[in-house]
Amino acid sequence: MVKRKVKREPLLTRKQISRRQREEKQRRLILWGAGGVLLLVLGILGFGYYETKFLKPASPVAVVNGVSLRTDEYQNMVIFQRSTLDQYLQYLETQLSQLDVSDETAAAIADFFQQELEQLELQRAQIPSQALEMMIEDELIRQGAQERGITVTEEEIDRAIEESYGYQREPVTPTVTPSHTTTETVTPTPTPSPVTQEQFEQSYQQDLAALAEIGISEEFYRDLIRRDLLRPKMWEVIGQDVPTSEEQVRVRRIVLETEEEAKAVRERLEAEEDFATLAQELSIDEATRENGGDVGWMAFDERDISFSAMAFQLEVGEISQVIQTTRGYEILKVEEKDEDRELDPATLEKRQNTAFSTWLNDREAEATIDRYWSEEKVPPDTSAR
Repeated sequence: MVKRKVKREPLLTRKQISRRQREEKQRRLILWGAGGVLLLVLGILGFGYYETKFLKPASPVAVVNGVSLRTDEYQNMVIFQRSTLDQYLQYLETQLSQLDVSDETAAAIADFFQQELEQLELQRAQIPSQALEMMIEDELIRQGAQERGITVTEEEIDRAIEESYGYQREPVTPTVTPSHTTTETVTPTPTPSPVTQEQFEQSYQQDLAALAEIGISEEFYRDLIRRDLLRPKMWEVIGQDVPTSEEQVRVRRIVLETEEEAKAVRERLEAEEDFATLAQELSIDEATRENGGDVGWMAFDERDISFSAMAFQLEVGEISQVIQTTRGYEILKVEEKDEDRELDPATLEKRQNTAFSTWLNDREAEATIDRYWSEEKVPPDTSAR
């Protein structure tokens, strides 16, 4: 039997063994290095995904007195405002397309619609910056309300949403005044609700579905309602500190187009012609001409500073020199003065608006506000406009 020879590897020298060990070590280092690079790349990609999904939406677009305004909430605000404005723009465009511009009246309406559309397009372009400032204002109001213990309940939000759809839970029962000329018994009947509960719920769910299509949740929508309800509550609280009475004067005025005309009328007044008669005859101010230039009682109006400053420095019965205002050239006469007269509702509301604006501006001036807005945080505009 022939024995098969087994080929044996020659024995390695120490030098060859040392070289092989060095080569094996280098291969392991290369593999480890490649694996490390791969893990690093995967880590970077994973962090980028995590940052996109979690960190960036939660990162602040602004911080107001330590309270973060999230980027995703800002983006939702921009999307919501764009969508709301686009619906109104679409409505105006539909109305405009149906007008017969060959008709003079329709042409005037079309011109008004066109100007409105242009203004709204400009407003739409400003939504990204205005949305941020609105969020900052809302947060300042929320903090101010919190300090005063003012809140908006879920029930109030529910009611506001229902009323916006025309739904009333409790139908209004009209008050019946008893008649003294008949013995017929009148039974009051409740006024039917303009929208039933079923109709409201159907419309509301349809709108929520439409909002969901653009990424707006019901929770976000309800938070918008909460903000809208909190603002007038704070307005009312701030307005309570506004005095309801102040110094007022009752004034007549004559308004002329040119300074020469006004000076000529002033000379006639110096000759003791009747102020009211000249106002009826010559004044170009249609609002007061028929009643002899009588403006009525007025409080100081900073928006009409020239007129107000002159009116309040005159004595009762005194006639002013000619002054220039936005209406033309005017001559004034003070008929009465009252150091503490009750403000009319419109003027009181103006004072309350001013007080609220001042309060809000002061809050903003005193607050620590850090803005982190950038173009990258503005959501893409998917509208076809």
